[in-house]
Parts: sequence; structure tokens; C-alpha cells
Amino acid sequence: MSKPAERDALRRMHGSIRELVEASGYEYVWSELVMEEGRSVLRVLMDSLGGVNVKDCETVSRKLGRMLDDLDPGLPERYFLQVSSPGVERPLITLSDFVRFAGKRAKVRLKEGVDGRKNLTGTILSASGDVVRFDDDGSGEVTLPFADIARSNLLFEMPGPSRPDVKGKKKRGQQ
Repeated sequence: MSKPAERDALRRMHGSIRELVEASGYEYVWSELVMEEGRSVLRVLMDSLGGVNVKDCETVSRKLGRMLDDLDPGLPERYFLQVSSPGVERPLITLSDFVRFAGKRAKVRLKEGVDGRKNLTGTILSASGDVVRFDDDGSGEVTLPFADIARSNLLFEMPGPSRPDVKGKKKRGQQ
């Protein structure tokens, strides 16, 4: 299969996967076909308001397996289908993801970079048009063209107050 035909087959496949996941009552986050350790892996990430559990993933995986067998989208003869939650460090794929998660902490990798830096960590301030406003821990507020974002994901933070410094803590029996 030629490269343009391959890309077209993958685009159709991803559209069909999105439709099936959304018709099953979940939010489609992302899908990719990658080579890992010499084998093809079709990875599908889905979410829902209350999160997804193993049973949800099994249900969608079975439906996807049947659909992909019938559709024959040009996948390798042997591949592994992996359906899962995006997890707490969910990837941010679309501009609407940045809008939805404004106020949350994230890690951003840029294609070109800002002030010589390609990796930023901070808080998403807002997103609109084709830009993301981001409060970077290292350089403060920056405006990032969405097209310059290579990858991004939320950062997990433990809820509650930070752990107090334990230096100088008295040992049991000391006063």
C-alpha cells in the first residue's frame, strides 16, 4: 500500500473508531497505530465524566475488534488492540482540550521553542483562536501558537497541603 493510501486508510479508521467510541457513550480522546517491540499496536484512549473502568474498556474493545475485522481498514495482519483510559496525566490533543482544562497544570513540548526552551511546565491559563496562554514555571506567562505544540499532557498533583519539611524533627523521647 502506498503512503498516501496508508494515510487515507488510517484517517478512515480513526474516524470509525471515534464514531464507535462515542456511540458507546464515551468520549473519544485519541488513537494511534504504533510499532512497539516489533509488533503493531492500535492504542485507543477513551474517557467519560466518571472515568472508565476495565469493564468499559473490555466492552469497547470487543466492539472495536468486530468493527475493525468487518471494516478491514488496512491494518497489519497481526496487531494488538489496546483500549484504555487516558489516565490522570491525560494527553491534550485538541485546542478544546486546552479550553476544557484551563486552570490545570500541564507539561508542553514545543516544536520550535520559546526563549530556547522546548519543554514547559506550568498552568494553562486559556485557549482560543489558534493560541494557548500558558503560565510557565520558568518564564512566566507565554502565548503559544497551538500549531507549535508537539505534545502536551496534564500533570497529576496530589490533593491537599504539601508535606511539611521534616528537617529538625525530634526523635521519640527527645524534648
